[in-house]
Amino acid sequence: MSCPHAAVIAAYVKTLHSDWSPSDIQSTLMTTAWAMDQSKIQDGEFAYGSGHINPIKAIDPGLVYEAFKEDYIKVDVQHRVCLRFN
Repeated sequence: MSCPHAAVIAAYVKTLHSDWSPSDIQSTLMTTAWAMDQSKIQDGEFAYGSGHINPIKAIDPGLVYEAFKEDYIKVDVQHRVCLRFN
């Protein structure tokens, strides 16, 4: 059920910040989430991602990371270079 919850909260944030891009909304959902109890899940952050979404904090996150297509291409190219030399 996490995907429907995330979609509704993303739509809620979009209604308050209509000029934000999808990457802005993803950033605010991830940076304002609170961490889950690590003692209950052995895999830690890899098992639950950013944690529980906090819709109240997502309205005013304070800091938003804007990511563009070029940013992902740069990371992919750098990753390929690292794989070739390792």
